[in-house]
Amino acid sequence: MGSGAWRRTLLATLVATCGFAAVSCANEPVAPVVVVGADSSVESIVLAQIYSQALTRAGTATAVRTELSTPIADLDAARIALLPARNGALLERWDPESPARTPKNVPAALNAALPERLSVSDAADGTELRARVVMKSDEFATVSALAPQCASLTAGFADVPGLRRGLPQIDGCTFANVTEFADPESLREALRANQIQVGVVNGPTTAGDGLRVLDDPKYAVRTQNVVALHRSGIFNRVQAKKLNYVAGELNTAGLLELVAKVRRGDDPAVVARAWLDAHAL
Repeated sequence: MGSGAWRRTLLATLVATCGFAAVSCANEPVAPVVVVGADSSVESIVLAQIYSQALTRAGTATAVRTELSTPIADLDAARIALLPARNGALLERWDPESPARTPKNVPAALNAALPERLSVSDAADGTELRARVVMKSDEFATVSALAPQCASLTAGFADVPGLRRGLPQIDGCTFANVTEFADPESLREALRANQIQVGVVNGPTTAGDGLRVLDDPKYAVRTQNVVALHRSGIFNRVQAKKLNYVAGELNTAGLLELVAKVRRGDDPAVVARAWLDAHAL
C-alpha cells in the first residue's frame, strides 16, 4: 500500500475511533458541580469552604464563589446551589413578624417561612452568633428589661471583625440615636467615657473593665445559628447527612478561631480542611 493510501486509511480509523469515544462520553451522565457561595465576610467564606469540602468528601464535585454582593439572589437564580447563613437572619427576611426567637423554635418557623425552592440543613446549635448588649450602668440586668427604655437611650453599634455585618433587631427596642463604631473596643471606650449609654455588638464579645454584657434569657435578640441554605431537592441522603454532621460539630468558639486564622492571613481552604480533618468529617 502506498504511503498516501496508508495515511488515508489511518486517518479514517482515527476519525471513527474519536467519533465513537465522543459518542460514548456524551452518553455518560456528568455529575453537576455544586457551587457553594459566600458573601465578603470571613465567616461566610470559611463556612463555604467547610461545606464545599465536606460535600467533596461525600463524592460531590464542588466549587466555591466568594465576594457575592447578592448571594440569596444568586441562589434564587441557580448561580450557586448552597449558601452558609444564619437561621435568625433568614427568618427575619421571610417572616419578620414571627414570634419565634429561641434556638428551639426558630428552626421550625424558618422551615415554614422558606420559599418552596429553598431548604436548610440542621442548625448548628453550638454556634450562637446573636448580638450582645453591653452597658456601663447596672440599672438593667437583662436585654428584655432594657427594651422599654430604649427610646430614651443613645446607643453605639460595632461589628465583630470577620463576622457578618449588620445592625441586629432587638424585640421592643428602638434607640433614640445609634452611632456606628469601627470596632468593639472603640465602642467600649465610648461607653466608659459616657458618650453613649448602650453598646450593641453584632456577635460574641467581652465586656471589659467597668462594663457588663446583659443577659438575654428571653431572646430579645433572636437566635443566630449557622445553617446551610440550599436549593431544594439537589442533595441525596448521603450529602444531606454530611451537611448535618458539619452542623453537629460547629460551635461558636471554634468558628471564631477559624475566622481569626483567616483574618491573620491563613488560606480559608487550608483552614477548612484542617477543621474537617480534626472532626473526622
